[in-house]
Amino acid sequence: MDDIFRKSILYDLYGGLLSKKQKTVYEYHVTDDLSFSEIGEELKISRQAAYDLYKLADKKLKDIDSKLKLSVRFRDIEKLASEIKHKATDKAIIDLSNKIINSVLKGGNN
Repeated sequence: MDDIFRKSILYDLYGGLLSKKQKTVYEYHVTDDLSFSEIGEELKISRQAAYDLYKLADKKLKDIDSKLKLSVRFRDIEKLASEIKHKATDKAIIDLSNKIINSVLKGGNN
């Protein structure tokens, strides 16, 4: 899985457990693709402080996921729904599998 995509998934699943500053730095770096120097300027902190906040947030997200394994469960559900979609002939089942896939890709936030 692409590293940025994986980080986005982990952030969608567990981002609410980060501090406000960790969330901001993580979003700026992963979503907005800002450098740590740019983040530091934006938040009026040093480049090193931005980097440290990011690394702490990334470790926290990975640690949480290693315990809860929600990202693996979401991937498994998405794979199974895709398999159902490709094997189904009934339009209602195909539509339902599409809804499941979309829900999983949105992190369950419909």
